[in-house]
Amino acid sequence: MKDESDSSLVRRFKQGEEKAFNQLVLRHQKRIYDLIYRMIRNHQDAADLSVEAFVRAYKGLKDFEERASFYVWLAKIAVNLCINFSKRERFRSFLSIFSLSERPAVTTSPARKAEEKELKLAIDRAIKSLPPRQRSCFVLKFYQGFTHRQIAQVLGISQGAVKANYFQAIKKLQKILAQYRSNPE
Repeated sequence: MKDESDSSLVRRFKQGEEKAFNQLVLRHQKRIYDLIYRMIRNHQDAADLSVEAFVRAYKGLKDFEERASFYVWLAKIAVNLCINFSKRERFRSFLSIFSLSERPAVTTSPARKAEEKELKLAIDRAIKSLPPRQRSCFVLKFYQGFTHRQIAQVLGISQGAVKANYFQAIKKLQKILAQYRSNPE
């Protein structure tokens, strides 16, 4: 049953088979965590919000009408949680939003490692500085590979609004990160 569709698992859950939801969680937990992490940029908060997204999905799945795919519906829950979380976090400036665990660097030069770390933090700050809707459009398109149509479903906006928000996000990120562009020496 590993190849069973999300729709089939949703139907089984709606018919009272609780284990079907466990399969949905196992299938989508990494993608949801990655989506949330890309928006929040904190591992612990992303883990907590991932759990919350699945709890809300569990509670609401009986009413899920399948107008979109299960994953798109779940992503919408996750994005809304992230937006609400970000609004709360603005008022908690004493909490660090960049507690990232660094991956081992491929290069051996300490100067290069420092540059890469600085760039990674700059990208994190730049993405975090985007307005919530632009950040959502950017993360869903760039990191999750969603289509404009899917993003529109997740955010409840038109595809034109998605395109405009994504375009604005790219322009802002380019402006913020302009100093990090490679300069020929």
